[in-house]
Amino acid sequence: MGIAAEEATVSGSLDKELVRQVIQRNRGQIRFCYESLLNRFPKLGGKVAIRFTIATEGNVVTSSVAQSTAGNSELEQCVAGRVRTWTFPKPKGGGSVVVTYPFIFKAAGE
Repeated sequence: MGIAAEEATVSGSLDKELVRQVIQRNRGQIRFCYESLLNRFPKLGGKVAIRFTIATEGNVVTSSVAQSTAGNSELEQCVAGRVRTWTFPKPKGGGSVVVTYPFIFKAAGE
C-alpha cells in the first residue's frame, strides 16, 4: 500500500517546505483512512486533493475535497477530517494560507 504525494499548492505567507513537513509527520493518519477501507474496497486507489485553510495561529479552519479520482466518499471525508485536526507553524506576518495537497493512494501490487 502506498501513499504518494505530488506538489502542494500554497498561497499565503507560509513556506511550502514547512507545510510539507507537517503533512509528512501526519501521513500515518492518512494511511489509516486508506487502510481501514481496503478490506471492503480492495481495489481502492486514486488521487484525493484536499484544499485547506491555515489560520493566523496555525490551526486548520477549513478542509474540503478539491478533486478526487478515488470515487469513495468515506476515504475523501476521512482524509479531509484528519487534515482539519493538524497544526502548522503560524504564517509569517499573519493572514491565512490556502493549501491544496494531492494524496495518491495505490493498493499493494499496483
